Amino acid sequence: MTTIDKTGTSIEAIIREFRAEYKIKDWELKYDILKKPSSGFLGLFANKTASVRFHLPEVSDRATSFLDQLLRKMGVPFDAIEAKTEGKTIYLEIKGSKDTGFLIGKNGSMLETLQFLVNRIFENDKSMDRIYIDAEGYRERREAIFLKQFLPIIKKVREQGKPFTLEPMDAGDRRVIHRHIERDRGLRTLTIGEGEKKRIVIFSAKQSESEVLNQARKQPNRRPPRKPDERKPEARKTNDRKS
Repeated sequence: MTTIDKTGTSIEAIIREFRAEYKIKDWELKYDILKKPSSGFLGLFANKTASVRFHLPEVSDRATSFLDQLLRKMGVPFDAIEAKTEGKTIYLEIKGSKDTGFLIGKNGSMLETLQFLVNRIFENDKSMDRIYIDAEGYRERREAIFLKQFLPIIKKVREQGKPFTLEPMDAGDRRVIHRHIERDRGLRTLTIGEGEKKRIVIFSAKQSESEVLNQARKQPNRRPPRKPDERKPEARKTNDRKS
């Protein structure tokens, strides 16, 4: 937690300006009044400066607190929320849920909804890229099964250094692959295509994106056959890590 001292003409003005500057919500505002302005005695020895010390929590603590309050208002029982940070990505794990089925939802739909809400609250915070929410290891197990089919391809790209373009997939599946590759310093990913289902190109960190895009256009058997009257689509790089 970071402490920040602010001064101004009034306590109210200092708090108002601090909230606007740091996008702090009412429920996470914590501060100590160090000095109040005073008019002095008969106008003498007046002190017109106020001073406030704010306690600014880390974004992971803020996200944890918000999720905690959200679950309690929903009436979802749980024991704790564990938070960890990797780079600019925050992972929140809900532990000890008494109603795991409801919390996860069909095919993880409730977790997706909670994750969307929490990310919207903190989307303007530049200190983080994205927040992921899991419960009782559900996402971890599901993602491990999904990633298994791509591990031989990832290994081949790492060993041979040649980029590989995956088949089109939706944003949720693409995020799983992006996140897995981000932990490998020798590899990178980019997204190409248009529409809901786009392609991921896995490539060596030694290559430039422009070079990889040129090679991706030439790779055979990576796109479904086009109808005779269809125009050849252009490779278009997009960023779907937050989509």
